[in-house]
Amino acid sequence: MIEILSKVLLGLGLMFTGVQMLSSGLKQMGSRPFRMFATQSATSNGKALLFGLGSGVIMQSTSAALMILASLISAAMLNVPQAIAILTGFSVGNCVLLFIVSMNISIGIMFLVGISGIAMFLTRDERYLIYCRIGLGLGLIFFGNLMMSAGVKPLRDEAWFTGAMEFSRNYSLLSIIVGAALGFIVQSSTAVGLVAIGLARENILSDPQTFLFMYGAAIGSTMFKVMLGQAFRGTSRQLVLFVNLFNIFGASVFILLYYIEVYFHIPLLMALLNFFELDLVHQAAWVFLLFNLTSAVFFIAIHGPLTRWLERSLPPSEEEGLSQPKYLSEFQAQDPDTALEMIHLEQTRELEQIAVFISTARITSEGPTLALRHDAFKSLAGQVATALANVASMPMLPETTKEHAFMQTHQTLLDQLADSTASGVKIILKARTDPSLEGLSDACMESIEFLLNFAAEIEKTKDKDDVRMFLDLSSSNAPSMEKLRKAYIDNDKLVSAISKGCLLDLTMVTEKIFWLLNGMLSHLIPDMEKAN
Repeated sequence: MIEILSKVLLGLGLMFTGVQMLSSGLKQMGSRPFRMFATQSATSNGKALLFGLGSGVIMQSTSAALMILASLISAAMLNVPQAIAILTGFSVGNCVLLFIVSMNISIGIMFLVGISGIAMFLTRDERYLIYCRIGLGLGLIFFGNLMMSAGVKPLRDEAWFTGAMEFSRNYSLLSIIVGAALGFIVQSSTAVGLVAIGLARENILSDPQTFLFMYGAAIGSTMFKVMLGQAFRGTSRQLVLFVNLFNIFGASVFILLYYIEVYFHIPLLMALLNFFELDLVHQAAWVFLLFNLTSAVFFIAIHGPLTRWLERSLPPSEEEGLSQPKYLSEFQAQDPDTALEMIHLEQTRELEQIAVFISTARITSEGPTLALRHDAFKSLAGQVATALANVASMPMLPETTKEHAFMQTHQTLLDQLADSTASGVKIILKARTDPSLEGLSDACMESIEFLLNFAAEIEKTKDKDDVRMFLDLSSSNAPSMEKLRKAYIDNDKLVSAISKGCLLDLTMVTEKIFWLLNGMLSHLIPDMEKAN
């Protein structure tokens, strides 16, 4: 009995290790092309479906695809309907592994494992190591499946095991529950499908048990993805809900079909498979494909209403709206002047967002935290920088080239300003805890917030009088900076070394923010640049 248990555990261990190794290798090899081709193929639902189908065959990991697509949505490179179309095709392409394992190619797998293992030992090139991991992972899945089958084979002669299997055959719900539990543990309905094929290979499971086992695994893996969804924010949660609906729908339909066929004696799925005289191993692979294909067809049919319902149910978060461009959607690749106008509007939005950073230091602050706002800014800034890079490849007149160069510099200053303001908020909050610096920290907060909002308004109006006033207020000789420097010079009144260090940090970050703002707007009055 111990020998049987050891073989079963070894087989499961090898198989799950192989799935992990295969998934990891395919993810490493395919994640970068997946990102690139996902954005290119999403021009229509048909292309997105075909891309998802092909990438599902290659990557074999719905969780990995889910994470990548969520990041593309956060970066505004895809929308939810496009991502859902890709995931729909991906789920069907993901079935190919079960068909491979159902084949009788054990000799070829021995060669594959041997060559992959030797190559992994000899090579140090990471590119070739990825291919070796993929080959070794696939081989381990086969060997683990065969080892588990060999381990459970002697159990057929044990009376207690035969009785237990007979009992489970009489209670179909038990097969669903076991499949769900295993699906939740291993986080993959594909991996559980491989276990079902291994058990079916030695006739340990009957036809209904094998199928119900896989249906339960879909429900169990859904439970895991519900927890995974807690890490997602904004519209990315719509993807997790879609994947869960996809699995629950398929499981519900196929479980219902099973009970209709068994209790009402209406020939349905099992009758169809028996008609083609397939063995149980191949039947299991086909059932897994039909399960995913049925869900795919259904959700393709309701694609429009589904995406609208998801948007109403899980609307974008506030910080997600901040990270999405409003004007770059009108970006015209053939018109650099129009493109620069759109980029200027986005840069004005960036400055407005930075101004709101300061409000998070207020006691009455509501909405996204500083960290979320800063992350949203960086996402938007990255997309603006990409747009500027795209404009650089266009033919431009000298005046446009000069404007483009300025806007690139302006974007760099905005990035630095965002980082400095975020640091400034943290320092202000720290200084506020010190009674001797509380009043000064509040004065700095008010001055920085005023200048940021004033700068954002000037970016829109470009009023020369306002610019002159702003440059005076943000100069190194401005009253607010003189007051801060005086406080720093008189820091001998501060008792604590921590207070003195905090005052130094407050002085430096405030002066840097003033300097960055002054430099950003000084270009609007060229004749004043040298004076400032």
